[in-house]
Amino acid sequence: MSKEELISSLYPPPPPYVKFFSDENLNQLEEWKTTKHSHEKENVNDEDNDNENEKEVDNKAGNEDEDEQVPPGELRFLIPPKPPSGTHYRGYGNLWSFEDKLPSLKEANWEQLYSHDDETITSELKIKELHKLMDSLLLNFYELIGIASIDPQQYQNKIKDISLILININHLLNTYRPHQSRESLIMLLKKQIDVKQKEINQLTTVTNEIKSKILNLVQLDELKDRQAIEFDQFKHNITKGDTDKKTQLKDDIIRKLLAEV
Repeated sequence: MSKEELISSLYPPPPPYVKFFSDENLNQLEEWKTTKHSHEKENVNDEDNDNENEKEVDNKAGNEDEDEQVPPGELRFLIPPKPPSGTHYRGYGNLWSFEDKLPSLKEANWEQLYSHDDETITSELKIKELHKLMDSLLLNFYELIGIASIDPQQYQNKIKDISLILININHLLNTYRPHQSRESLIMLLKKQIDVKQKEINQLTTVTNEIKSKILNLVQLDELKDRQAIEFDQFKHNITKGDTDKKTQLKDDIIRKLLAEV
């Protein structure tokens, strides 16, 4: 086998109708839907006028209405199929239920070793039944060892009994799946809450640090402005004092000159 054949056999080829999903067919499908919608409106208006002949027409044209629901030619592959009817469907060789619930042992054609129904059994009864089944499993295992030591050819019946007990134990444990899913979801939500709370705390810490730095910068600017104002006042006082001294000196000289005259 060549390398290309090996690679091509890993995945199946796409279905043949994938080539029908082209832009041209999609546009034609939209046109068909628009035309169908307009025809449905016309039929509704016609039904108001032809109520007497409606029953006869429905009986004759029942199949025609079903054919009109599907577009012609390749466009029918672009319409999703209708959901299957009934309560079960078959897939991958098994029969599956549309309702998402755990099938009972009777529905799976297995013998139920405990008397309570799955819908009415409580958690305490499940624990008791599991203990009983475990005791039965241990007893059957001892019996299997005894049979194997005496007559090994008679082991089949005991293996069937052990298999049935294990199936019942497995079924009872599977009834806890919804509780496990709920608890797993709760743990996941708690984990997400813790992560978000941690992020919020980090953001709060960083925000407080930024606020403190901004406040320090604002206080520093106010201090600089105050120092600048005080320096201007000091400079103004010095300038005003020099001017007063000069004025006083001029007045003294003028007085002396007047006194000598």
